[in-house]
Amino acid sequence: MIEQEALRPGAVPFSAGTATARVAAPDLACDCHMHVYSPRFAVAADAQLKPPAASLQDYRSLQRRLGTTRNVFVQPSTYGNDNACVLDAIASAGTSARGIAVASGPVRETHLDALDAGGIVGLRFNLVRSGKDALRDAVSFAPALAERGWHLEIHVGGAQLPEIAPTLARMPCDVTIDHFGRLRFNEGPSQPALRSLCALLDNGRAWVKLSGAYHDTDATRDSIVQIGRALVEHRADRLVWGSDWPHPAARSLPDDAEQFDYLLEWTRDEATRHQILVDNAARLYRF
Repeated sequence: MIEQEALRPGAVPFSAGTATARVAAPDLACDCHMHVYSPRFAVAADAQLKPPAASLQDYRSLQRRLGTTRNVFVQPSTYGNDNACVLDAIASAGTSARGIAVASGPVRETHLDALDAGGIVGLRFNLVRSGKDALRDAVSFAPALAERGWHLEIHVGGAQLPEIAPTLARMPCDVTIDHFGRLRFNEGPSQPALRSLCALLDNGRAWVKLSGAYHDTDATRDSIVQIGRALVEHRADRLVWGSDWPHPAARSLPDDAEQFDYLLEWTRDEATRHQILVDNAARLYRF
């Protein structure tokens, strides 16, 4: 993660630019993918990302810039399976926040009960990092999540999607795909990864996060617009938006207002933006 430089007037920590977004965020708009980091919590021994502190207070300044009021804390890989940081953040944020935790087998109902009481509504499995092991754990946890009305959150590389999509389609609970499924934007709307995403959306149990487009550093702006628009036109009712603040894996900090403003080009009207930012998020994250 890029170290935070001294902030200019109007700047937000870990975010480029100072302009406000052109998108008029509706009331109760939700950022469905962001993280916090605190030195009060121990870093996992095998952590690859060890970013500097990025607090809830820092994040509030981004919310003021974008106009969002709800948010979903996603457990960072930095802390491994210890969800103490994300639970602390939810407790501090109150009823405007939910969380996604991380766990691995065996399934322990008492542990899930404690997470549920702390505002957790799903578990994340990182197939980019752990591959088949993470998919095996996701399959193992899925029945318990279905009973609780939780969902699986899957971080997967685009090249992996066609192979694992049939397994994801058979999950008994909802499945949310992070960061556009990490597809390659420049490969266009006919690429297998996008076809797999659309097929998953059509089964009525899958969701896609319009987040982290900047991770594909080869992507052109036009290609990001094209793919986002294709997903919106296919199933706007199964999409949510996320900032991925504070961008722990970014090569250079994105301008979050510019990322938010993609919604003006992905969607055709305010009603669709309301659906993605408010209605869908409320359904998926149980607001």
